[in-house]
Amino acid sequence: MKKVALLMFLLPLFNFTALAQDDDNQINSIDDFITKLEELRTISQKMGSYYILTNLYPTNETYKEKEKKNIDNFNNLLVKLINKAPSEELSIELQKLNLTWLYVGKVLKHKYDRMEAAKVLDKLEEMQTETKSIIDKTLELTKKSRAKILKVAAETRFYLQRMNLYYMADKAKIINTHIADRYNESVSKIKENLSYLKNSPYNDESTNMVLDMIVSKFKTLGKSSLKSSKYSPLTANMVAEGFDGDLKLLIKVYKERIKN
Repeated sequence: MKKVALLMFLLPLFNFTALAQDDDNQINSIDDFITKLEELRTISQKMGSYYILTNLYPTNETYKEKEKKNIDNFNNLLVKLINKAPSEELSIELQKLNLTWLYVGKVLKHKYDRMEAAKVLDKLEEMQTETKSIIDKTLELTKKSRAKILKVAAETRFYLQRMNLYYMADKAKIINTHIADRYNESVSKIKENLSYLKNSPYNDESTNMVLDMIVSKFKTLGKSSLKSSKYSPLTANMVAEGFDGDLKLLIKVYKERIKN
């Protein structure tokens, strides 16, 4: 039964799959700026996940490559956001975030052990919280409700990856007292965000179709607690990456809906 449930998470979404690909990464509006800031938070959690997987499975070159790719993506996106900041204040805040990131990048290169990994988790948490503050300040620049919709959809990607990160941290027995709280908070925020999106005035047949699929999947995934779930870190990450594709698709569909 578990294998059947897992396959449901990994199946592509019929004709919508191509839409789930990343857009051209251009930042032409406040909406784009906010969703890219949330993507920065999402990437920060993926870096943590692949940091753990790289050290749990050191002979698997795939995880090393994905860790490097996410680090490169974070660097490139942060530079782009600094250059595209809609105000001087936000540009300064992003430059401060860059200083935090320089330190985090060094921590990620430290020799892995369960205590050192705990520091990585805390530093990534500090960095994503700093990014959230920048997002909140950006939202103050616009009164458009559509910005909030896109922000919540993009934020759900972040919380899904954060949930995955702390699931793996627990299975890897990393010594950090915040693991369970951060995992449970992420699950609660995903549920809260999906409920908000289901009641969005911007929903149409396409957004509802994608949302119904995501909510259905999460009903299964969200029931698992840290202690009851037996999925390996490898399986958990496969599920999270598949789910991430679904949420990227949701953001894409919302953007199309709002544009039209």
